Amino acid sequence: MKFYSLDVETANPDQSSICQIGVGVFENETLIETWKSYIDPQDYFHWRFIEIHGITPKMVKMKPSFPKVYPLLKNMFEDNIVVHHSPFDRIAFQKAFIRHDLHPFEVQWLDSVKVARHTWEEFAEGGYNLAHLAYRLDIQFQHHDALEDAIAAGKVVLAACCKSRLTVRDYLDLFSNH
Repeated sequence: MKFYSLDVETANPDQSSICQIGVGVFENETLIETWKSYIDPQDYFHWRFIEIHGITPKMVKMKPSFPKVYPLLKNMFEDNIVVHHSPFDRIAFQKAFIRHDLHPFEVQWLDSVKVARHTWEEFAEGGYNLAHLAYRLDIQFQHHDALEDAIAAGKVVLAACCKSRLTVRDYLDLFSNH
């Protein structure tokens, strides 16, 4: 089964201020392709966010804006499963669609936090932030890089599928009733 994993970094507290997007493409339990781009958020950078992810205004200068990468992203994601870790990335996309007056993609969103909480009892009540989950599941990654975070979220879902013997589709079905 094929699915995409997504992560974004933002320039400031406004979730539509996407300044980096990372995408992993998984098929048959293997990462087969990646895509990453800095994005010009057409907005200011808050010092605290630069401190977290290291992305500066200089790094996004002359990079595409969200509307410029929209057709590529739509082509990838439309009518597909997209894994994200917590609601943040899905909401960032929704807010970017609104901000730029773009039609939302038809996507089947799957939150790796929900998957982890359902699969491992130890994460049912807490401890399911991406860095902690990755550490506990022995997933190596560089936190707060959109591509690294996207790949880690995809690997969390694959680890859950392996442990639970459920498929990605099973998890989608499970959470569509909640």
